[in-house]
Amino acid sequence: MSSSDALTADEVAGILQVSKNTVYNLVKRDEIASYHIGRKMRFTMGDVENYIARSKRLRPQAEAQPAARPRRTGSPRTASKPVEVAGSLRPASPPPGEYVIAGNDVIGDVVANYLGAADASISRVYEGSYAALVDAYLGRAHAALVHLYDGATRSYNVEAVARLMPGLPVKMVRLVKRRQGLIVARGNPKNLRTWEDLLRPGVRLVNRERGCGSRILLDEALSALDADRSKLAGYDREANSALSMASFVARGAADVGIGAERVFHQVEGVDFLPLQDEWLDIALVKRPGVERIVDTVAKLARSRPFREEIATIVGYDVSRMGEIVYER
Repeated sequence: MSSSDALTADEVAGILQVSKNTVYNLVKRDEIASYHIGRKMRFTMGDVENYIARSKRLRPQAEAQPAARPRRTGSPRTASKPVEVAGSLRPASPPPGEYVIAGNDVIGDVVANYLGAADASISRVYEGSYAALVDAYLGRAHAALVHLYDGATRSYNVEAVARLMPGLPVKMVRLVKRRQGLIVARGNPKNLRTWEDLLRPGVRLVNRERGCGSRILLDEALSALDADRSKLAGYDREANSALSMASFVARGAADVGIGAERVFHQVEGVDFLPLQDEWLDIALVKRPGVERIVDTVAKLARSRPFREEIATIVGYDVSRMGEIVYER
């Protein structure tokens, strides 16, 4: 293992956006793996990503009590009871009365907090756009945050919703426009500016997990270039979150990753090179019993307080928020 793959507790705290003491407590509770070099505690990025992946699926027992509700000033709950499927944890079907919003973006948390303040029982599942749509189709979620690019039509989300949710009554509401591009080391030492530049010899990629919108955008770009993925160094090295991807680049363990502009403002030591605009939408399944919440979310996206709150997020354009972009 190279020295660039050895993380300190301070670096892990930065990735997780917690205090160093919290990292030490996670180690004591055997929630995150570590190792020692002499007296110095070290972590691998794989250890951190495994912890992030598990925490996205599991909900603390204290939060699982019926009285726990997300509030606008607090954090929404994560997924309900996990079940093991094909070696990984997946959310079970939600209990009656619980509304599940799947997808990674922070807007999902804001929506959950608004609904929770209105006395709805809300859970969050943190996963990529593709998995979120699959969970919504299979009944494990009610809403999915999506930013899935279709290279054939050069458009976002409508084709993916139509393909992955066949026959389901669904309403898709526009949320924000934002920029996707290259996350590179500060100063862009490799002078990377285009998709073609990723194929240059000596360029090391850190990829996102399969099903993530950023990963799918990259795959569509490589297909358009008729590129051989096996020749893209680091293509099979996956980071399970935007923060861990950017951390790879900041530490010099990779030269480039694909991500949204927001991650550039969250991680020190990286720059952002925009490549294209994308749309983030929310697909709402119109199942019996949740019609009121579907209407509430659609109205919420058109409300001034919600739009103003989301507009404070760096890189988010709310000019078309609330439009119905697809309905079946």
